[in-house]
Amino acid sequence: MIYDKKPLSPVNFLKGIAIGMANIIPGVSGGTIAVITGIYDELIDAFGNFLGRPPGWRRNLLFLVPVVGGILAGSVLFARLLGLLLDSAPGPTTFGFIGLILGSAPAMVRRAGVSSLRPLSGLLFCAGLAVVLWMGLAPRPEAAEAVTAIDPATAAILFGAAFVASIAMLIPGVSGSFLLLLMGMYGTLREGFSSLNIPVILIFALGTGTGVVLVSKLIAALLAKFHEETYWVIIGLVLGSAVALFPGLGSGFMILADLGGFLIGVAASLLLGTDAREWVVKRRENR
Repeated sequence: MIYDKKPLSPVNFLKGIAIGMANIIPGVSGGTIAVITGIYDELIDAFGNFLGRPPGWRRNLLFLVPVVGGILAGSVLFARLLGLLLDSAPGPTTFGFIGLILGSAPAMVRRAGVSSLRPLSGLLFCAGLAVVLWMGLAPRPEAAEAVTAIDPATAAILFGAAFVASIAMLIPGVSGSFLLLLMGMYGTLREGFSSLNIPVILIFALGTGTGVVLVSKLIAALLAKFHEETYWVIIGLVLGSAVALFPGLGSGFMILADLGGFLIGVAASLLLGTDAREWVVKRRENR
């Protein structure tokens, strides 16, 4: 399958920012945002077949530069802002991401190229759903104290944590931040990005890049040979993350605030995804 990888796209830079922001929040996956924004297949293929199939490594590089740049920018620039939002308005912020996920469901089904609903499709969907629900319902450990002084042992641990987290970033619905919490490195990375601790950021980038390149090759092969089946698992993972994120309804004014956050998320899913672009194209064709 040949993917449309637009070179040096400003839109892809904005999508990268959204992916970077998602990686900061426990319970939200950067891979989920990549699926919602409609660049997941292209992103996996560009990493997994960087030196392989046409149009070649130059086109892959020009496609990846704005996306990766946006991911780094989103992680660095919005770490403090998202922390404030989660502390001051956790309900509306969480409902915003739930709306973002659920609003993308129709586009994901179309992206899968579903020809018909089969028992296997339902089983694969349920498998993806179950994995994310299990992770979402598992007790969340407290963030360990941030490490700011990097020695060789800490650097090795940080590299390994970034490698594991990058694998989760490629799998929609699986939160790299949650895995970092389990490994006791979430506080270190959040503080490192917030304070622009260059050694921490560089080690994290190196570990993440290594994991992304290796795992993306496997996912690219699955998408190429079993596209529809793989996408049913992805849809289950993505929609399951919305259920796992559900924080419960507030009371009084907070219900309206939660609803507002949800609607903003749905609107964002239409703007970030493919629906808005498809609607504009159809309007132009009908003129």
